[in-house]
Amino acid sequence: MIKYTLISRKNPVTKEYLYHATGVPVNPIGLDEIAEEISGKCTVTAHDIKAVISALEEVTFKHLRNGNSVRLGDLGSFHARLSSSGTATEEEFSPENLRGLKVRFMPSSKLRFELSLENPNVKLSRVQE
Repeated sequence: MIKYTLISRKNPVTKEYLYHATGVPVNPIGLDEIAEEISGKCTVTAHDIKAVISALEEVTFKHLRNGNSVRLGDLGSFHARLSSSGTATEEEFSPENLRGLKVRFMPSSKLRFELSLENPNVKLSRVQE
């Protein structure tokens, strides 16, 4: 169940206040809990699952550092994004214009459906404050 509450936000153009839904903070599910849950669905132990996830993290970091995108099946893919300040000409651009790297996650179409209002398995609940 995805929980939400309503908050009033001011439209910067019309200056009108409108109520919008916003997600309620939730408790994150940790690696131990995920490993135990996966272990209960197969014959692999929770310790083995944690070892595989740890190796997945290391390999993902390596490939992102090497400029590759990393696709994780029906979850989606990660890729690095570069930000920089602009210059008027190509010749003016130098490494000093580079500002940083960010990681972008692109959910797969299956994940987008799994978290869409069109999915009958998605349940929403308004929380009263």
